[in-house]
Formats: sequence, structure tokens, C-alpha cells
Amino acid sequence: MPRMLLFVAAVLLGGPVAAEGVLDKIKKGAANAADVVGQGAETVGETIDKGAKAVEGTVDSTTELLSNEATPEETRAKLDTLATQILDQLLAENPEAHALYEVCAGYAVFDSRKVTVFPVSAGYGRGVAVSKDTGQHTYMNMGTGGVGGAIGIGGFESKFVIMFETPADLDKFITQGYDATAETRAMYGDENTTETVRFTDGRSFFELSKKGWRVAAGASGSKFWKSPELN
Repeated sequence: MPRMLLFVAAVLLGGPVAAEGVLDKIKKGAANAADVVGQGAETVGETIDKGAKAVEGTVDSTTELLSNEATPEETRAKLDTLATQILDQLLAENPEAHALYEVCAGYAVFDSRKVTVFPVSAGYGRGVAVSKDTGQHTYMNMGTGGVGGAIGIGGFESKFVIMFETPADLDKFITQGYDATAETRAMYGDENTTETVRFTDGRSFFELSKKGWRVAAGASGSKFWKSPELN
């Protein structure tokens, strides 16, 4: 199974050229399913093909996300602009997040891409951690992965914001990184509980889903670390 995880990561990070063979195999598998299963398999094949197209789109957008500009300064500027757009969207659409932002010591904003090829998912993202006290920007990387919870085939984009309660919480995140690969995923909000927005262990996570922003108890399956190229 670890080989499968590496396989999915290679699909995501290898770029469109490296992914072409994998995508072709996925689509060929859809055709084979129609031959073997018979009646009703056409729908299955169409579903798999749609998943392959989603993977292809995610690979393309991941390549764009990971591509550095001509200089580190330009790459940092690109990430700063991206982070500002995501944060502004959160504050405009979620009043509780806006209230928490007013009292937080700092925040980190990430844009990520994930590919799922049952039963494995893997992804990568980039972001910026910002101190409200000093205005200092620290550029971060993130990786996600898991086995057993992924369903189907597809590509996904995700945006999220982490707010930090104290300067020490933010500094620990920047200097030591954060490993949430062992966390159990839980969500607050209308879909699961009536839990209010708050800091948990000095952090509060906001994730943009299809239904809008929601509060996550953590960033399960993810690791964060400082970018060695941009700091």
C-alpha cells in the first residue's frame, strides 16, 4: 500500500506529461469495466472517466500552483496575493471567523490540491504564515496523504486558513512545523454539531468546502513545514 501512496503522489506532483500514461490507464480501465460488467457498466465507465478528467485538471492546477516565478521575490508576491484573496473571502463570508481574526496573533493561509485513486489520496499545497504583530511573512509547504478513506477517482482543490491564539502558537507552527497525520478528522458546524468557533490547542482551522466555510477540529492527514527555497 505505501507504493500506491507514492504512485498517487507521483501523479499529483509529476505534472501533466508524467500523468498522461496514468490517466490513459484509468480511462482504459473504464472501458474494460464496460466489457466485463456488461449491463449498466457504461455508467460506471462514464463515472471513472469523469474522475480521470478531474485528476487531469488537478494535475494541471497543481503544476501551476507549484511553479515558481522567475525570482523568489516574484514567487513570494504570488503567494502573498493568493493568501490575501483567500483570507478576504473567509472574513467576508464568515462573521465568526472575522471576530476570531480580530483577536488572533497571526494566521496561515494555504491553497492545496489532492488526487484520489481508490483507496489512496495524496496532495500538496503552499501557503503563507503571517504575524499580525510584526507583519512578517513566512512561506510554508504542506503535504497530505492517506489510505483507506478515499473513495473513487478524482481531483480536488482545497483552501483553508489557520488562526493562532498567541504569538508562541504561531512561532511553534513556523519553526517546528505541524504534523496532523495521526489526527482523526472532525468538523464543527451545521453538518455535524453546533460547536462554536474557538481556538483549540492555540489554533482554529477554517476550510472552504462546496457548502462554504466550515470549522475543522484539525488538519488530519496533513504535514506543514517551512519552505527552504522562499525564506
